[in-house]
Amino acid sequence: MLDAITWSLITEPGDSLAGYLRAHFGLSAALELVSSGITAIDLLAKLPADSFRAESYLSTIEDGLECWRRRLVDANPNKAADEIQLLGGKFLTRDDTHWPERLEDLGNSAPVGLWVIGDLGGNQERLSVVGSRVASDYGIAITKDLVHFAVSQDWLIVSGGALGIDAQASRSAIDACGKTWVVMAGGLDRLYPKHNLELFAEVKSHGALISEMPPGVSPSRWRFLQRNRLIAALGKSTLVIEAGFRSGTINTAGHANELDRPVGAIPGRVDSVRSAGCHRLIREGRAELIATPSHLLELMGFDSDNGLPQNLQNSYETRVLDALGETVLPVEMVAKVSGMTMADTGSTLIRLSRANLVHRISEGWQKL
Repeated sequence: MLDAITWSLITEPGDSLAGYLRAHFGLSAALELVSSGITAIDLLAKLPADSFRAESYLSTIEDGLECWRRRLVDANPNKAADEIQLLGGKFLTRDDTHWPERLEDLGNSAPVGLWVIGDLGGNQERLSVVGSRVASDYGIAITKDLVHFAVSQDWLIVSGGALGIDAQASRSAIDACGKTWVVMAGGLDRLYPKHNLELFAEVKSHGALISEMPPGVSPSRWRFLQRNRLIAALGKSTLVIEAGFRSGTINTAGHANELDRPVGAIPGRVDSVRSAGCHRLIREGRAELIATPSHLLELMGFDSDNGLPQNLQNSYETRVLDALGETVLPVEMVAKVSGMTMADTGSTLIRLSRANLVHRISEGWQKL
């Protein structure tokens, strides 16, 4: 844990060279090499014959060692651990039960750990929602409607906490009794923007505040851009509601494109500068046009006709729905007719209930 915290203290977000060394040598051994005073040439010689063995990477390794060692002198992992605990939070690594597995798709640029205040538990699907800081009334209304629909599907909303669309996405999730994760660009003791501090306080009890930067680190333009890759990676899909032609929102969509995550964009007036980025994404084929909740279902990989994941032939959900037909059955009979275990039948009925496809009455379960 302390080695992971130390790496968090000495590296900038998205440092793929540090990630490569950690993956190859292990957290502790890689840190020992950095602190040992090894030269870039000697470190290069220890690496296998792959991209980082190329001589052209020698200067990159030299720069990395210089920057890490400069910060290592002052790095105090115990102090950082105490600071996050005083904030009511914790530091998570990929060894923790609630580590978001989708972050591993970032490869070597995945964070070594996450500083978290709140709860990352649960196995809900996650939708990332981002947009313009200068949101229009139209954008705010669309955000409310689609986030409320997402919460009705038991999806968790991921956003960046910025003014405008991001803040409205998290606010709407809370108002709909859902959960939201807000990803910060700086330490969790330096929340930004200050205008949203009241919202951030609510997020702590309705989800989580997340950062890969330790307490004491200020947000900066570079860290905002790198923060966007986490927003894209954490969600199963990314929804862009309003965006300028060139903006941080477009940057988030770009990260989602690179991760091969589905991206959706809301169209607006053709002369609206707030929708120019959305139109650009749609025109370039980098985002699907989203105009209705059914489009959002499809973006998340669900069949818009019944709210279930696509390609469900022979799945538990299909078998349970077929077993129910037009009748009302107790769970034991559903299990018998579908040929499933009681445990699988019960959990499947709960999932179908969350999708508003079945409900339970006194006599048993009924298809809606």
